[in-house]
Amino acid sequence: MRKFLVLTFLFLVPSILQAQATGDSKLLFDQTAVTLVEANSYIYRYYPDAATTGVILTVICTGTVSPFTCSAAFPAFTPGTHTLTLTAANLAGESAKSAPFTFTFVVVPGIPANIRIG
Repeated sequence: MRKFLVLTFLFLVPSILQAQATGDSKLLFDQTAVTLVEANSYIYRYYPDAATTGVILTVICTGTVSPFTCSAAFPAFTPGTHTLTLTAANLAGESAKSAPFTFTFVVVPGIPANIRIG
């Protein structure tokens, strides 16, 4: 008996840009801060589809001057159109939410396998 491994790939299609990326896509954004160390010390949260409770993101910011470029693994979503907003927080409090980012999350079907004559 043969066993087959079926791989499923996720694709992200931002509605505004109409671009497509693989499931290992990164969420990129710019963050103002006095220093890179400060930008990396913030706690970042995303709010999916107008949720009132944020989910913490693991973010890495890079660059030499503000605004710094920050990235995080793109969160998992169900297929369909979604929005997310971001916040940054420190000991003084949490920022206002960013402008909403609208995108369409799609899942590419798995590869047909076990082809045979019936």
